[in-house]
Amino acid sequence: MKVSNPLTIIAIFAGLAETLATVALVKLPLEIQQIFVYFVIAFPSGIVLLFFFVLYFKNIVLYAPSDFDDQNHYLEANHIKKTLNERVDEIFSEINKNGMRLTKEEIERAKNRLGDSIDKTVAISNREKDILELLEDGPASLTSISNHVNASHQSVARSLHKLVQNGYLEQVKDASGKTTWSLGT
Repeated sequence: MKVSNPLTIIAIFAGLAETLATVALVKLPLEIQQIFVYFVIAFPSGIVLLFFFVLYFKNIVLYAPSDFDDQNHYLEANHIKKTLNERVDEIFSEINKNGMRLTKEEIERAKNRLGDSIDKTVAISNREKDILELLEDGPASLTSISNHVNASHQSVARSLHKLVQNGYLEQVKDASGKTTWSLGT
């Protein structure tokens, strides 16, 4: 069984540490047991606080490159946004120096819009690129798309749904009720 979810890994570690600490508690002298009990209580709380700190401030580090469809997206997600935010700060600082004043809210709104654009662009996997290339020739059914990209219907359906949500594709039903996908307008 492959465990890659960070929360599961932390839960396994904390559970194992607590179990071993409880076993060790019985074998300790009475003078030390009280101190050790406080440690056993505080340790998982500290782990949880540390996890949520990391989750809030550095959540991208919780994902491995294998969690992305294309591992290059992992690198792009980690570096493009940081570089872009630094560059946006430089540009807006220069604009403010030249006499035009922008509020912090306007600057943050611009950063968020740019970040959303990057997320949308980076989020296209190789499979999704193949689907878009296929649909340049015209509408296609789920079966023909699955055969073209050599993937299961379920994984292709997820990719199609994602592309529809991002506005790249349109889902069309003909008079007979057959569903096809075509490039978005």
